[in-house]
Amino acid sequence: MKRILLAVLLVFVLAFAVSAADDTKAVDFSKSEAVNFDFLGFAKERYLTDAHPTVKVEDAEANYIEDPFQKDDVIRARVGIYYKGWIQQHSMEVDIDYRPEDKKIKCTLIKDSNKMNLMGNRFFKDGEWVSLASVGWK
Repeated sequence: MKRILLAVLLVFVLAFAVSAADDTKAVDFSKSEAVNFDFLGFAKERYLTDAHPTVKVEDAEANYIEDPFQKDDVIRARVGIYYKGWIQQHSMEVDIDYRPEDKKIKCTLIKDSNKMNLMGNRFFKDGEWVSLASVGWK
């Protein structure tokens, strides 16, 4: 009797573990179009220059805070951008969502240590999808 109960419990635990699995999946860069999209380059060369036009891109650095992952038809990465301001070093975090089928992008600013962004972003309004061609990106 104990063996049967133990077996039933084991089956229940395994079934629960499988059903509770996350629906996100890692991007297979060997087969995905995400390999053709440069999240770090885009963040540094396009998003940063739009948010802070006076920053020198060659002095900036970008890296992944969260590696690219795919959920449904969107590939997302969280990118950290580190750049030199007029007085001190600054950093920003941005979520970049990329939809390969229609080549659209959505950027959401998480935080920016530089409060001097008086102009705002010309192309990227938080949460709005825009085409890569309209923002001048390959």
